[in-house]
Amino acid sequence: MSRVDRSIDIKAPREVIFEYVADIGNEGDWVKWAKDVRVTSLERAKVGATDAMLMQVGPSKKRVEGIITELVPNYTVARRLTFGMDFSERLSVVPVLDGTKLAWNVEYVPPGGGIGKLMDVVFMSTLLDQLMGDSLDILKDKIEG
Repeated sequence: MSRVDRSIDIKAPREVIFEYVADIGNEGDWVKWAKDVRVTSLERAKVGATDAMLMQVGPSKKRVEGIITELVPNYTVARRLTFGMDFSERLSVVPVLDGTKLAWNVEYVPPGGGIGKLMDVVFMSTLLDQLMGDSLDILKDKIEG
């Protein structure tokens, strides 16, 4: 399993940031690979909430479905894909001196078997890292205004 970790400091209370990132319906507004996001459950920010989206990393596009597997209010939310690829993510917020630090980690199995693992080393993990960085910058701009 491959892993990518990113974090960013945002000048806002952790409750504001957490409320936004825990709502899976917001992913399409700030996560670079999330396209055509649809919440498929009645709840949007609760353990068991589900979604479907088109996930695009580079030229590769894949329909995926996910579920929130853990939610600790104002601290952490975890989600894993149940269809499309082996992928999970965790977002955690902690107060810092001038706002909040948001930490985001993604774990995934590169698609495509052995060739996919090779491509991960030279392409996918680097691209995913860049997309996560860009996504966090978008989130910071949205939250800080």
